[in-house]
Amino acid sequence: MSKDQPPPLPGQSDKIVQVENLSKKYGDNIAVNGISFSLTKGEVFAFLGPNGAGKTTTVEILECLRNPTGGQAKVLGYDVSKRSDQAEIRKRIGVLPQDFNAIDRLTVRENINYFGAMFKHQLDADKLIELVDLKDKRDEQFKKLSGGLKQRVGLAVSLVNDPDVVFLDEPTTGLDPRARRDVWGVVERLRRHRLDNRSWTDNRVRDT
Repeated sequence: MSKDQPPPLPGQSDKIVQVENLSKKYGDNIAVNGISFSLTKGEVFAFLGPNGAGKTTTVEILECLRNPTGGQAKVLGYDVSKRSDQAEIRKRIGVLPQDFNAIDRLTVRENINYFGAMFKHQLDADKLIELVDLKDKRDEQFKKLSGGLKQRVGLAVSLVNDPDVVFLDEPTTGLDPRARRDVWGVVERLRRHRLDNRSWTDNRVRDT
């Protein structure tokens, strides 16, 4: 970028996520130790590492759930450390947490609409159900679904606000091999469907 050229405004850069020397400490315990990376529009990115490596902590910092101890992180050009930017980030991201759960007695469609009602703008539940291949389970109660199908509901919920970035925190943890393949198949289908104007955190591999 030229020195005479002003930096892009938040939301106008191809750099969807920018992390520089990010760290997080709890007393003497170092959870995240000076990591740096960036993601561009349309990219899929993954953290790999053992338990306790700081993967979830890093994602939670990017989701504005935890404050970093040092370094800098920006999502869509907004600084995760600034209160004035955090509301905008939360409005424009989708999240599938590691321990996703929904309301047992509500159907798949009802759960998606329930979470969607938390946002000013929401996508059509039936279109999301079709996107994650749950048409046959549309009216099934959440508690009756298998683990893999529940994760598909979580994927649909993570998209309900039509986000610019989606964070998936260990989306296949605890699933059997076939269910894992099914979930990743849905993720790949979503990636292809939304490649033109969305980014995903889970496939350019980086060790932590």
